[in-house]
Amino acid sequence: MADTFGMSEGLVQRAITNLKKRRQNLLDGKINSIPSPFRRFSYDFIGLEQGCYYLITSYSKGGKTQFVLNLLFEALMYIFNNPDKARLKIFYFNLEEKDERIFNRFQSWLLFKLDKIRISPSDLRSSRNDAPLPIEILELLESERYKPYFDFFDKVFTFSNTGNPTGIYKEIKAYAEEHGTVHKKKVSYNENEVFDYYEADDEFEYRIAVIDHGSLIDSEKGMSKKETLDKTSEYLAKELRNKYNITPIVIQQQSTENESSDNFKLGRIRPSSSGLSDSKYTARDVNVLMGLFNPFKFGLREYMGYDIVRLRDHIRFLEMCLNRDGELGGMAALFFDGATCSFFEMPLPDNKAELEKVYKYAESLDKPKKVEATLFGWFKKLNIFKVKTN
Repeated sequence: MADTFGMSEGLVQRAITNLKKRRQNLLDGKINSIPSPFRRFSYDFIGLEQGCYYLITSYSKGGKTQFVLNLLFEALMYIFNNPDKARLKIFYFNLEEKDERIFNRFQSWLLFKLDKIRISPSDLRSSRNDAPLPIEILELLESERYKPYFDFFDKVFTFSNTGNPTGIYKEIKAYAEEHGTVHKKKVSYNENEVFDYYEADDEFEYRIAVIDHGSLIDSEKGMSKKETLDKTSEYLAKELRNKYNITPIVIQQQSTENESSDNFKLGRIRPSSSGLSDSKYTARDVNVLMGLFNPFKFGLREYMGYDIVRLRDHIRFLEMCLNRDGELGGMAALFFDGATCSFFEMPLPDNKAELEKVYKYAESLDKPKKVEATLFGWFKKLNIFKVKTN
């Protein structure tokens, strides 16, 4: 029997049951979201929720992929240390980099996270002919101490080179149906049963589907790039999020047209939903759209109380551009270290003493130095951002 809005009693009861269940999760020490690594920004971005669609955007070379990887690595570490709270499965549709290079980023990130060793993926690969990887680092990566983290990474991450919308949809849907049950119902206008709701075998498994990045998706037959991106977003939102409780994360660039001198003069240089490249319609589907802004790219000397001349490329501003369940406009200043795929909340502008330490550290990173000199250097002394191992 339906009410005046056409909602079945089954839907109403399931919604109330779900509210009770989520409340009880917290009382039982479980979680309803993987916590954000940015504590001051957690009011705006609480973390990764099941069945929530995220879009991350910035201009080219703005750190989008590294930001998403940092989120995923932090989530992986959280679940690794809290296996009783939740499980994690990541489908990474890697349309830009080789899978091994993503793993190299994790190695650099983990060396920094666990031992405050700063070494870039290119230095891990001994890319410079005069700088072979120090044997001590190689031995550390092969040690029993690091092995559990790498085994967990291998268990959690599933890489795929599938690049067309339908293929991406089918891969994720197949996993969901292999690890859960689709409940169907009959409707009066159709003799066939139709989809009613989905029930996962493990309700605490977070299934995250990452597309890196939107502009590189292969076109569906007969579709333009815009139509293909729109179709991908439709699959992610209407099918995978709404029906199967998947958490999509899409990386999408800002249009290069927005980097014009006219926009700069008008102060319209921060990422926005209207500036999305290839298709702006993806913003209609997402729950959360966050933009990363790099003031150094635009030649700014100061921004939001921070000295960009001293920080150079080591600062990003994370802005909540769209949040269907909360407020817009929240912003966090983040220290960015591309070598270790790391982001940390900056001290507030009025905290001059701590900010000076960060300025000095940023300046030290841009000075030429040998690989060996960077490994056990500044962070052993300063520990500016209080990097934790759990």
